[in-house]
Amino acid sequence: MMKGKTERSTGFTRGSKKKNRKIIMYMVFAVLMLGAVGYGLTYVPDDGEPFIAPINEDVLSKPIFTVQSLLQKHEPYGRILNAYMAGGYSDYEGNDIIIGGMDYSNSKGEIENKTILGNQAAVSEGVDSFLEWSIQVPESAMYEIEIRYLALAGKNVGVERSLTIDGISPFDEASRLLFPRLWTDDPSLALDNQGNEIRSPQTEKVAWQTKSFDHPEGFYKRPYKFYLTAGTHVLRLTDIKEPMAISRLTLKKPTALPTYEIKKAEYLSASYKAGAAGIIKKQAEHPVDKSEMSLRSEWSNDPLSEPNATKNIIYNTFGGDRWKRGGQSVTWELDVPADGLYQLAFRYMTPAFNTASYRTLLIDGEIPFAEMEEYAFPFVKGWRTEAVKDPTDTPYQFYLSKGKHRLTLVSKVGPLRETVFQINEVANMMNELSRQVVQVTAATKDATGKITSDKYQDWDLEAKISNLMETLTTAKEAIANIADAVVEANGNKRPTYMTAFSSMSHLLDGMIKDTETIPYQLNELSTALGALGSAITNITEQPLFIDYIAYGDPSHALPRGASTYGENLIGIANQFVYSFREDGSQVGDVYNQSNSDDQPVLNVWVARGREWVSIVKDLIDEDFTPKTGIQVNINTVPMGSEHLLLLAYTADKAPDVALGISPQTPVEFAIRNALVDLNQFSDLQKVKERFVKSAFIPYEYNNGLYALPETQDFQMMFYREDIFNSLGIEPPQTWKDVYKILPILQEYEMEFYYPDGAGGYSPFLFQRGGDFYTKHGLKSALDTPEALDAFKEWTDLMNNYKLPLKADFYQRFRTGQMPVGIAGYDLYVRLMTAAPELSGLWKMAPIPGIVRDDGGIDRSTGGSGQTAVILASSRNKEASWELLKWWTEDNTQIRYGIELEGLLGAGSRWNTANVEAMKGMAWSKEELAAILEQWSWFKEQPVVLGGYYTSRHLMNAWNRTVITGDNARIALEDAYKEINKELLRKQEEFAGKKGSGKKPETAAQQLGEGGANG
Repeated sequence: MMKGKTERSTGFTRGSKKKNRKIIMYMVFAVLMLGAVGYGLTYVPDDGEPFIAPINEDVLSKPIFTVQSLLQKHEPYGRILNAYMAGGYSDYEGNDIIIGGMDYSNSKGEIENKTILGNQAAVSEGVDSFLEWSIQVPESAMYEIEIRYLALAGKNVGVERSLTIDGISPFDEASRLLFPRLWTDDPSLALDNQGNEIRSPQTEKVAWQTKSFDHPEGFYKRPYKFYLTAGTHVLRLTDIKEPMAISRLTLKKPTALPTYEIKKAEYLSASYKAGAAGIIKKQAEHPVDKSEMSLRSEWSNDPLSEPNATKNIIYNTFGGDRWKRGGQSVTWELDVPADGLYQLAFRYMTPAFNTASYRTLLIDGEIPFAEMEEYAFPFVKGWRTEAVKDPTDTPYQFYLSKGKHRLTLVSKVGPLRETVFQINEVANMMNELSRQVVQVTAATKDATGKITSDKYQDWDLEAKISNLMETLTTAKEAIANIADAVVEANGNKRPTYMTAFSSMSHLLDGMIKDTETIPYQLNELSTALGALGSAITNITEQPLFIDYIAYGDPSHALPRGASTYGENLIGIANQFVYSFREDGSQVGDVYNQSNSDDQPVLNVWVARGREWVSIVKDLIDEDFTPKTGIQVNINTVPMGSEHLLLLAYTADKAPDVALGISPQTPVEFAIRNALVDLNQFSDLQKVKERFVKSAFIPYEYNNGLYALPETQDFQMMFYREDIFNSLGIEPPQTWKDVYKILPILQEYEMEFYYPDGAGGYSPFLFQRGGDFYTKHGLKSALDTPEALDAFKEWTDLMNNYKLPLKADFYQRFRTGQMPVGIAGYDLYVRLMTAAPELSGLWKMAPIPGIVRDDGGIDRSTGGSGQTAVILASSRNKEASWELLKWWTEDNTQIRYGIELEGLLGAGSRWNTANVEAMKGMAWSKEELAAILEQWSWFKEQPVVLGGYYTSRHLMNAWNRTVITGDNARIALEDAYKEINKELLRKQEEFAGKKGSGKKPETAAQQLGEGGANG
């Protein structure tokens, strides 16, 4: 049982809400600011000495910093560890306590006992399954918990579990424990017929791993410590994501490492001598294993990078921007020729300006001495070869026996973890001060979120806000300490994010000089606080490139790492000359055009990045071409450059197929007879079954279908579960529910986010059964009662409920200022990749809707996506159709999504339009259920002749209603009239160009029953 954790307050009940209103305010702000980085305000480093950020104790004693005890949730590990140390708890020093994985005392869900790869194990494969073990603890002490596990076949992402001990989560971070998979790639070099390297295929390395429970993003230096009293305890692991087998759990004494001086004395005592003479190089681009698929080799055209790649693309280095998050590990194998002492060196580059990169260095799975727990690779401009050395520039020595050894580097946040806490405290203080100033001055906030106070009023803030000057001076001192710590941790260099601290310091100087100016600086304060949040991201992300590892005689000189001016000049000249020999937009093997009917060559343009396109090309060469005999040349084109496609078409140089095309383009091209009508293919109906029915609406014109959907994005609701629980409110299911919680949010200076732009009208319109156009797309349908009711409700969000017109939802969601809102579900991957500190604190759900007559909730919403088309000028239409069928089928889309995420990380998760393929992506069961529920209400807006006027005039009507205060009915009626004028004008224009060329009496007569949109 956790000491001091047996009694807990539930905080407040809804019945006592009014009485506790002020303290709830403090509590919510504490929760949202703690959630902004996910950690406590007081940090204890792993050497056992508590670290207290230099914040005045009187300020710390305010309720905002102590109300965590009111929550039923647990506190961050930093605070828990601080409590352990303050309580005088000691580390366990006894023998390991081993519990067999199959010796569980309780379980739920899909659990099996199996023998896998020689180990008996308990296997958990179902979502919400759990395993419990009863553990006999011999003495009250602090323990590390170690697990031996095997990640089983799944969706290629890490295994996640939550931990409770005796039914209680010991600290916040225990709600998400990460157990990575092992990945490796083929070290053989494969080149395309242009001489460029083809990325090696990656495979999962199925092997048992042993890992102590620790922070998934490498925030803390050492694994978690758990205080357990003597007696029986129940440890539960609950499935969150991915299946795993558990061979054993071990309670062990916490990690304790010798210093280098102690290790050096051991070397002397053993009379170790230098190892092999000279220096041995190990190329870094192909490690033996890594913790994520997205960790990969990269191309460097530096003249000294090995192997040389100044003429062709050769992936000759490792890491970079994909190896920057804490917890990511990479392992290489060194072949040591003789026993002895060795120096270790790396040819490396740190791409983040003036920012050091911290890594834990392990040899054969063990940290050799304490200085390797968080070793800093100092910032260098360009490449450098440097030994792992002490602060006096003396290389460390490592004893290695003859044979093979594993060298591992694990990315870490490093000593600036303390600075993260300080930044959080300052942000917390200043947010609370801003709230108090708004209350005192009765400041107003306009629709854009700008705060305005009466400039002709004397506020006497120092008398009305207690400890005002003390708060400001304390924050100012803390910012100065933060800036000093950042410079020191980065080798006396100033990273670019230092501007956030100087801006805040300057702002605080002005406030201290004249406190009466504070009400007029709240907008600047909000901007400065946002910059502090971005600084936290910069601090925790530390990219590193490695070209090779050098090891050998400690006295031997290292290879030169920096290229000379002359070498760089020759390299640039070579690249310039080579640029005339190849088309940089082509990807992979390039085939000669063939007129052969039995083996056509397709030209395909893809409007995506080169890395995205390279996977498409690899899949085609591996799967499509062998199956069909159809060869494919692929070129990349910039996204949104459809005008290039039209120009190529008019010049008779268009490709056969284009991918990644915007949803408005198919009809615009179809009007000009530039695309193939897919209805001519007999198996189209079978292909259409892969998608939701409404997915084809924007691609239909005059009874024809001119594109297949590739991707779809639609709106979801995101909410901070931790804040909702604190406020005692439920996620809204209907818009009436939204309006009920708005006063509660606004009472605590929080807001609901609703996206700006004409797309915000779609849910209100579609949920009422309305539409943008009449049946055949010839006229606007915004004159209906449903359209007017929808418009009124849409504009009432801002007029009556004071939702902000614009906001950075992502940042304000992180801070908790906007704990709920509507956004495209691609926001999910951004939160998962760039805001790991919020893990377990937020959820994604279908958007609110309107209750139907049958009691169900209509959650209809619009969306957008990208498409695949066949150009009318193609001489290989059947072959092009075969490619589109293959590209949109289930297996191809699943494989593309998995390989894309593996190459580029979770931030590139493929939002496929194929429903079955979506189920194969790395979503949890709960996430997938929410997506599929919302997707079932997905409704596309048709693309009609002149339709671009709809969004333009709809926004004009919105501006008139919200900004200038015009009557909603009149504004919408005027928009309706202007839209219809343009629709008719375009119909008349294009109707005369269709068919025999004779202009009909009316556009409708020419277009017939098919209308402008079939």
